[in-house]
Amino acid sequence: MAMFPRRGTSIAILLSVLAVITGCSGKDDTAPRLSKPTKAFCAAAANYDKVVALKATSLTRHVELTRAIAQTAPKDARADARIVWHAFEKLRDGDQSVVDNPTVENAINHVNRRASQGCGWFRRRG
Repeated sequence: MAMFPRRGTSIAILLSVLAVITGCSGKDDTAPRLSKPTKAFCAAAANYDKVVALKATSLTRHVELTRAIAQTAPKDARADARIVWHAFEKLRDGDQSVVDNPTVENAINHVNRRASQGCGWFRRRG
């Protein structure tokens, strides 16, 4: 699935892929060797999810939200969070090179996993 929309495609639908949590991933990026993400990172990621899920969100707002995630990301996810943030900046500025870009897609998936698993959103009970 494309991470970024092509012209004429609803940006809210495709960009919400970033908000969809990839809880069924085969790789666990939150193994015990990784530090627990900060409350600020978890809050920024949760805020992104909340904002883009409720309504169509402008690219400028996506940039603001992903910037907050990148600035608070754990050390192991920081580079990928910055890739995501800068990809939204490029898209906002009309640069379509980030559309269907495997590097960007991998970065989005890593940040999603780190937030969903590290912040305990899908923690099993019992």
